[in-house]
Amino acid sequence: MDSVKNYYNSYNYPDLKFYTNKQIKNHKKLVSKILSYANLSLNTIMSKNILDAGCGTGEKSVLFAKYGAHVTSIDFSEGQLEKAKLLAKNNNVDINFKQMDIINSNLKQLGKFHIIICTGVLHHTENPYLGFTKLIDLLDKDGIIILGFYHKYSRQKYRFNRFLIKTFVSKDPDKIINWLTTSNFARIFRSAPLTTLYDRYAVPYESYHTLKEIKKWFRINNLQLIGYSENVKGLEIFKIFEKKTIFFVAGKRS
Repeated sequence: MDSVKNYYNSYNYPDLKFYTNKQIKNHKKLVSKILSYANLSLNTIMSKNILDAGCGTGEKSVLFAKYGAHVTSIDFSEGQLEKAKLLAKNNNVDINFKQMDIINSNLKQLGKFHIIICTGVLHHTENPYLGFTKLIDLLDKDGIIILGFYHKYSRQKYRFNRFLIKTFVSKDPDKIINWLTTSNFARIFRSAPLTTLYDRYAVPYESYHTLKEIKKWFRINNLQLIGYSENVKGLEIFKIFEKKTIFFVAGKRS
């Protein structure tokens, strides 16, 4: 969607700042956890063909490349890709960057992949299921896909806040961000880094999903479920009390 693309051109995300060893270590720990849902680790991806679908500012892509993977990274935002390319250059890693839209581009020209990572991306598209089917078409034999979605119930608190902000402040992302950073009243929302607040409240569009829904996607497309994150175990409607609002699911071409 043009509105989402224009937003990310102006407000890059996640655009992490690795100023300390602790920040680098925490990022590596997070990515390792995401890989673990597919029974993978950073030490097992060497020489694997990996697609980072919706790479953002490229932090995951660079880490994969540092561990010896052959990485292709796509994003529909030129602003995001500029940051990602600079990060790759500064870390002296070789990544195949392409400006492509998961929904509207011809992804088949990219070839096949052993591993596809698409986290925090499909829920910002106009048709997440279509994007999912286009990505799994790129899986090699026994290929693995790892997805991340906003949860329908645990995201409720931010959905409510988004409704209030868009109703009483503005629907314009620039005005929302200006309000978040300058208004005294907005201090009640400022419990996270600014880039996180932008992602919660200013991105023009997001959708919400459940583990049950994604399991159905896997089942009707003959994907074997490998694993999923702990924050969606149990009865999903009770996840309104869960702090983590994104969940991860991994599957394998069967």
